Amino acid sequence: VMNEKQINEKLMAIVESLKNAKCKDIASFDLTDAGEEKFFVVVSAPNADETKRIADLMCEKFECVGEKDGYFKGEWIILNFEPVVLHIFTQTNRTKYNLDRLYKSKEIDVLKYIKKKKSK
Repeated sequence: VMNEKQINEKLMAIVESLKNAKCKDIASFDLTDAGEEKFFVVVSAPNADETKRIADLMCEKFECVGEKDGYFKGEWIILNFEPVVLHIFTQTNRTKYNLDRLYKSKEIDVLKYIKKKKSK
């Protein structure tokens, strides 16, 4: 079981890695108060080859728990990096499934979120 500091560091490291991988539209959502003990990070890429590239890169860098759901098609790949769940969409599917709208009230700015947690 990870403590809050470790969770925050992992969340930050994942978001930083996605930025370094030139991912577009990175959005983070805090679902911990929904009894979910997890964070969602959502990114998009122009095509399935690119979503797979991002997935491979992230799985090399962080320990992926379980299956790489959706990897074969590459249109919506879900990776579990407990407690951070990464959703990598093609732009078309991101618009279609619209997790951003579904979780809008849970959206966080990772840097501000972690600073706020540290100051408590």
